[in-house]
Amino acid sequence: MPNVDRTFFMQNFPSGALSGKTLNPGRAEGFISIFDCWDALASDLPLPCLAYALATAWHETGATMQPVREGFARTDADAFAHVTAYCLTRGIPNYAARDPNGNSYYGRGYVQLTHARNYRTMGQRLGAGDALYDNPDDVMHPATAARILLLGMIDGLFRPTKGKLADYFSAVPQRWFEARELINGDKNVVPKWAAPRNIGTLIGEYGQAFSGVLR
Repeated sequence: MPNVDRTFFMQNFPSGALSGKTLNPGRAEGFISIFDCWDALASDLPLPCLAYALATAWHETGATMQPVREGFARTDADAFAHVTAYCLTRGIPNYAARDPNGNSYYGRGYVQLTHARNYRTMGQRLGAGDALYDNPDDVMHPATAARILLLGMIDGLFRPTKGKLADYFSAVPQRWFEARELINGDKNVVPKWAAPRNIGTLIGEYGQAFSGVLR
């Protein structure tokens, strides 16, 4: 399959279907990072798979298309404090608790990679050994974040029991709503800012908008 037509995508960016958000330089940079990775990894997959990956990154990064720390924190310390407070409020174990090496494995990237074991697993999948475990902020590099996003979805690494990206988009009808299961079990959650639409519907709509400008 030829590489993604970036010029067509940029010229026809579907801002009307994305709450009116336009294609600024930061967003363009993020899309290009993901396109670069897609062109290298996924030539045999249908373009709706890419569209859904873009939609996921759009949602997870708060439409910035830049890798983020959990809670949209600017620093490691702020992210650690945010997740620690969240876990305390929810009464769950603090998954940001620092390992003996001093690192905290809260969510980072285009899609939130959490927990030390997942940093190890993804680093090995990327052929980087323990590099992501040793230096978790490497996930904040756009090229690395793009590989994690795409390989995690293509191979079904984030939630292995929910299948792989192609399972949702290689047949008709394409399952835009259900595909959220690849990332998180929150597809039926209705955010206050999006009511009455739920997360599965929102991301599915983003994906379909992106699909219309991919070729």
